[in-house]
Amino acid sequence: FGSSSHVGTSNGGHPLAAVVPVTSEEMADDRSYVRVEEMKEKRKILTRAEEKLQDMEFHGVYELEADSVYGSVIAIPQIARSMGWTPTMLALVFRSWMLLALNYLLQGCAIKYIAEESQVMDVLGGKMHLCDFAYDLEDCPGHNHCTGPGGTLYTPDGLYDYDIWSIRMFMRDTLKAAAKGTELETKEFIEKVHNTFSPGEYGMENYWCRVLACFVFMMAEVRDLFKTCELIGVLCHTPHRAESWVIQEGSNGEDDPLQTLKFRVAGMPILWKIFNIFLLVIPKAFLLYNVCWMGLRFLMETAGIVDLVLGAMTMDFILTLDELIFEALGSATTKFIMSNLRGFTIHSPDNDDILDRQSRRLAVAVDARSHKTKWGAIKLTLPRRLIITLIVLFVFLMRYYLINCQRVDNMWVSKPMFLPTSASFTWRSFLTGIEYEPNAFWNMSEFGLTDL
Repeated sequence: FGSSSHVGTSNGGHPLAAVVPVTSEEMADDRSYVRVEEMKEKRKILTRAEEKLQDMEFHGVYELEADSVYGSVIAIPQIARSMGWTPTMLALVFRSWMLLALNYLLQGCAIKYIAEESQVMDVLGGKMHLCDFAYDLEDCPGHNHCTGPGGTLYTPDGLYDYDIWSIRMFMRDTLKAAAKGTELETKEFIEKVHNTFSPGEYGMENYWCRVLACFVFMMAEVRDLFKTCELIGVLCHTPHRAESWVIQEGSNGEDDPLQTLKFRVAGMPILWKIFNIFLLVIPKAFLLYNVCWMGLRFLMETAGIVDLVLGAMTMDFILTLDELIFEALGSATTKFIMSNLRGFTIHSPDNDDILDRQSRRLAVAVDARSHKTKWGAIKLTLPRRLIITLIVLFVFLMRYYLINCQRVDNMWVSKPMFLPTSASFTWRSFLTGIEYEPNAFWNMSEFGLTDL
């Protein structure tokens, strides 16, 4: 039908399909394309393409966080240096440092308050560590690992979270205390109180739900770990000399210089790098470590299924405060600069190209490339972030069990609990630890268990 167009219609006259006319120039242009599999050097081309795809995973481009106060604190001073410390850029530098200080204050306070709840307030309320209490409830009460923190055996209808369990314990103990010193203080009455007002036991509702919650939480924290590593990569791999972070492309841009000025990650003086390590890397790593530890400890002490799922989702909020502050309080100018900031690409000699030129008539270069891409494919198969997440999760779980729990009758139970000497929890207490009374207010050995 040549290049004419035909439109098919239904009985109602509505178009079903349309064939766009094809000109002779387009047909000639289509014939100019060459299929890769028909090229003589297709193996070399495909191998190079594989290398580029693998470099996106293993090398890529070193970039700063465009939506975080951390990225702006590094980029804005260097752009100000490149532009000659103009008043506008000086104001942006001061504002970025001010937002960084606010971020440290909010994140630090959030972590401190979580630590105060778990190390002071919960302990003053008589709460012991959850460890693995009731981890195998379906086997109870017929097995040796069925004794709860109250000294009685677990039953499926007698499992409660700590708040409800403590209230039921309080009601039982109140009745016993009210009868003390009266004619009701008899053995029969005490046994009746125990049988009638059974408080049940405190323990977790689902062991594997807690493991899942910890994994989801740690997966989010490892994501922030990689962001920190990328920040370190920018400081380590960029040149240790003053380079311009602002370049001009195109015309002189007299009408609108922002159309020709481009912002990029480049080299910075070594003193700036040292300054950023102490200002950013060390505090950020400290906050990340404490969020991982306090967050995992909070989840490990959570008994309810719904509380675990919600806790795993909300604990990551602390490490996203830097993005919230940047979005809510950052200037439009800083956001524009960060959104247009190019990353840093390492330019290194292509040894494979040298080998290819030296062995142009041999298959050695292609074989070497093929071996490299095969090894890269093997590394690409391994989910590195998943492996790192599992390792970090295992390390913090072991730390929780070793610090707070002990092995008794084939299960992990809480170590003896001691009251803190003061209800005050200061920054010094957060950094160095708190002091406890010498005598324990709760001890699992009181219930006659073995292996203590």
